[in-house]
Amino acid sequence: MRLFITSDANAESGLGEVVYRISGPTRKHFAAKDYGASLHGVGVVLMCRNPALKFKQRIKFVKKEKTLYLDIMLDLDQMRVATPEERQQIVIQRILKEVPEIIARKAIPDFNQEEFACDLQAWFASMDSS
Repeated sequence: MRLFITSDANAESGLGEVVYRISGPTRKHFAAKDYGASLHGVGVVLMCRNPALKFKQRIKFVKKEKTLYLDIMLDLDQMRVATPEERQQIVIQRILKEVPEIIARKAIPDFNQEEFACDLQAWFASMDSS
């Protein structure tokens, strides 16, 4: 499975550092995993922009690519004042909560949602302990 994490964020959000720390290792960890033939990839965009711009969450499943693209909306004011460790915890918690929920709402056939959610939880728990 391809699990790609990136961001579209104001620089003062500090998300660049978080993405740098978690994206590559997460992508490598999930590359060898297979949860079914209907979903081969998940692209997560961490959105953290000025709320006055009124960005809306995007969720799109591209059947031809068998890839789900989704935004996770983060609060710029909260991220601005958070420490790097707090930012990473916020991002991880939101990924753990929202990605499995969105996949479940899409009702993708032949996708082992439970195994994916458990692996996601275990992976981020192992990142916390290191």
